Amino acid sequence: MIGVQDKSGKATALNFSGYAVVFLYLLFVLYPIFWIALLSAKNEVQAFADPPLFIFQPTFENYYNLFVEENFGDYLLNSIIVAISSSVICLLFGVPMAYASARVKTKNTQRILAWVLISRMAPAMTYVIPYFVVFSQLRLIDTHFGLILTYSTLNLPLVIWLMRSFFLKDSTEIYEAASMDGASAFQTFFRIALPMATPGITSTGIIAFVVAWNEFIFALVLTRRHAVTAQIGIGNLQKYEGTEWGQMAAGAIILILPAILISVFISKFFVQGQTSGSTKG
Repeated sequence: MIGVQDKSGKATALNFSGYAVVFLYLLFVLYPIFWIALLSAKNEVQAFADPPLFIFQPTFENYYNLFVEENFGDYLLNSIIVAISSSVICLLFGVPMAYASARVKTKNTQRILAWVLISRMAPAMTYVIPYFVVFSQLRLIDTHFGLILTYSTLNLPLVIWLMRSFFLKDSTEIYEAASMDGASAFQTFFRIALPMATPGITSTGIIAFVVAWNEFIFALVLTRRHAVTAQIGIGNLQKYEGTEWGQMAAGAIILILPAILISVFISKFFVQGQTSGSTKG
């Protein structure tokens, strides 16, 4: 009985320690978001009050001014167009390439995958100047197509490697059975591989969207006025006259919303994507 009680006590202590670690992590992550949300609902007097106000009369003035005076809606639309378009392009090209690399295992395949990975490992700042020079010659500066092409190029290696891991988990017997039944390589891909990889495609597409949605450096260098994204629009609130802290906080909350919606409504695809193919024979 003493041994059982000792084990029970150790388990309880471990559970408490685990919950404490999770609580501290959530506190560290969520507190800045909580602070930004409060700041977005304060007027200028309340924002600079000392000590900080946690109980106050909230206002939506910052959100109103952000969209009416700063044209944040146009910037937000640019971000949506660029992020969705680049994610779709990455999936259209990356999924077939990932499937081919998973099915055809040769030395050349490994070399190609290595080069693809190396191209993604370099810091983003490494590519900024070359992209700016080339896009200036092609007149792609400050265009949606230019940003979409840039984000697609940067995120394609990520999509290839993520999707390849999903296809490698699939049972090879399924593809061999389809081949014995007379299915061509294209039929096997579209009728078997794609339906099985749907959770992986969804989760990978979400990751590609979030990466493009949060990108700042390329949008800063490659845009001027027409294709400015929401991230750059928030940065433009730092003006000569002063910084619009309340509007910046409101813009930050708006940019966080897609990630929150994804985590609430589409989180199941991440779980399915991680567990798909786990019963590989």
